[in-house]
Amino acid sequence: MRKQKGATFLTWVAGVGVVIFAFITVVKLVPLYMEFYTVRSLVDRVAQESSSKSSLQQIRRKVDDYMNVNGLNSLSSKDFQVVPVEGKNNVKALEIYYEVRKPWVANIDFLMTFEYSKELGVASDT
Repeated sequence: MRKQKGATFLTWVAGVGVVIFAFITVVKLVPLYMEFYTVRSLVDRVAQESSSKSSLQQIRRKVDDYMNVNGLNSLSSKDFQVVPVEGKNNVKALEIYYEVRKPWVANIDFLMTFEYSKELGVASDT
């Protein structure tokens, strides 16, 4: 009598189910990270073009311009803040902190928080 080799039908179905869940997860999360990297580059560019002496209105105008060009409709310029840098006198940073809630499966959601800051007037690292 020969032994059976290979996976059963139920093993194949379970494996395909795991692959589908992983695919759904990747498809839903990758755009959020792509958007965050766009926001990071926006913060880098605005911080590089601005100085600590720039007014909040000038910085918000630059942020709005970059957001319109890059199609970032889920954020507003109010999500960006200019904050003083601890330990440095008269140095400010442009900071972004936002949360994104993305539905995954049924009533299970991903809640992702993103934050990034860059000193004003400092050249980009990239």
